Amino acid sequence: MDGRVVLLWILTLLFWGSSPLLEKIALRAISPLLALAVRTGVAALALIFTVLFTGEVRHLPELTGRDVLVLGASGILAGALGMFTYFSLLKSGAASKVVPLTAAYPLVTALLALLILREELSWQRLLGILLTVSGLIILQKS
Repeated sequence: MDGRVVLLWILTLLFWGSSPLLEKIALRAISPLLALAVRTGVAALALIFTVLFTGEVRHLPELTGRDVLVLGASGILAGALGMFTYFSLLKSGAASKVVPLTAAYPLVTALLALLILREELSWQRLLGILLTVSGLIILQKS
């Protein structure tokens, strides 16, 4: 991996790894739905400002109706429904247990990619899936 990729990976881990702590703190005082609305609203404003500031807004006409539909469906599934159920779990459980369990979503992605995108299942991917499931079982029993 080149240095830029490693840096992006580390930053992603730091951002995603620290965020649940902030969310868990906020969820002590408010409902999952309100927490999600505030979090998403602030993120949306930050993204709108960034798209305008960086000039990415000029690419808006390039989006097709299909692009908007697919990205909108993804936003509803992951950004609204998935985050709401995740916030609900986070409010009711230990962050150190909830976060790793919900982070198993790549298993669903891998299985759907096999079925829908017709991606190949290598022995390395199969081993990764089996190790992930094993880890989830161990974590669930702890």
